[in-house]
Amino acid sequence: MNQDLLAHIRADQLDESIFNASGHSVTIGPVTLEFRVNGEPASATAELYIARQLIGGCTLNPAHPSGKFGGAVDKLKSEVDLTLDVPGKKLDYRLTVCAPIIGGTSKSGTLGL
Repeated sequence: MNQDLLAHIRADQLDESIFNASGHSVTIGPVTLEFRVNGEPASATAELYIARQLIGGCTLNPAHPSGKFGGAVDKLKSEVDLTLDVPGKKLDYRLTVCAPIIGGTSKSGTLGL
């Protein structure tokens, strides 16, 4: 006999807050910056990958509105700068990548919360 172990949770009940979060990514060659931003409460989580290896990450919120992290895999280096603008409801980012011989490049942008 199958027993519903989660009978206290209605299957047809979703909270509208599930639509407050969205995911984004920015890629430069083998470097990917993944974001998850949320408008209520204002927050953002970011993770940096080089060649599919997790290098680092951070979570931003009103108490900690900025972050900077980076690292390297082999000779490929990358760094991320993030600023959460709570009143403006946006996240500013800058992703910088450097490789031997080729040099460096950056991508910057703004995501709405």
